[in-house]
Amino acid sequence: AVISGRNVDNVKRMVGIEGITYAGNHGLEILHPDGSKFVHPMPIEYEDKVSHLLKALQDSVCRDGAWVENKGALLTFHYRETPAELRPAMIEKARGLIIKYGFKATEAHCALEARPPVQWNKGRASIYILRTSFGVDWSERIKIIYVGDDLTDEDAMVALKGMARTFRVTSSDIVRTAADHRLPSTDSVYTLLKWVERHFMGRKARANSLTYRNRREDGVRTQMSLEISSRTSNNLDVEHV
Repeated sequence: AVISGRNVDNVKRMVGIEGITYAGNHGLEILHPDGSKFVHPMPIEYEDKVSHLLKALQDSVCRDGAWVENKGALLTFHYRETPAELRPAMIEKARGLIIKYGFKATEAHCALEARPPVQWNKGRASIYILRTSFGVDWSERIKIIYVGDDLTDEDAMVALKGMARTFRVTSSDIVRTAADHRLPSTDSVYTLLKWVERHFMGRKARANSLTYRNRREDGVRTQMSLEISSRTSNNLDVEHV
C-alpha cells in the first residue's frame, strides 16, 4: 500500500502500480485494488469552510513563494520556496487562520496542513487497510514493513508499534521518531526493498522445493513464512532506534 498526503488520484497517477491499495489525504481517501473506495466522513459544515479557508489563506499568506494546495478534504500551505527569514511570521499567520476556521493545524515537511477535526490519520488508515485486506487477525499472520519520511508518518509508526518493522527516513540524528530504525536516504529505502525482495524470493524458492519434496515423500505440504530480521545484509545502512 502507498499512503500519502496527496490526493488519492494524484498518488495513483504518480506511482502507477496496479493491484495495490492507495491512500490519499493521510488516509481520508482509500482506493482498494478492486476499485472500491473508502472516504472518511467529514462534518457537512466543513465542506463550505474549506472554500472559505482557502480564500483566506490565498488573500493573507500566498506570497513570497508560498502557496496553498487544495486537496478537497484538506488544504496544505506550502512555504518551501519562501525565504527563511519570512517563514516564522507567515506560518503563524497561516496557523491562526486554520484554527480560526475550525481546522487542525498540522506540521508537515516545509508545509502546514489544515485538516478537518476527525480522528483519522496515517496510523488509523494503516490499521484499516490491513484489516480489510487480511482480516482482523492480520497481525498474527502478516509481516509488515512501514517506511516514511514525514512527521505525519509517525502516527503510523506509533499505531504499528510491536506489529511491524518501521523505518523513518531521515539524515538527522536529532529527529525524534517512534520508528524501530532510521534510514539515511531514499536510496537506502530502495536497498531495503531489494533486500526484502531477494529474501522473499529465496524463501519462496526453498518453500517450493520443500513442498515438492514433502509431497513426494508423505503428501504433506510444508508452509513457509517470511520473517523480517532486525539485521540486514548487503551494506544496508540501518540505524537501530
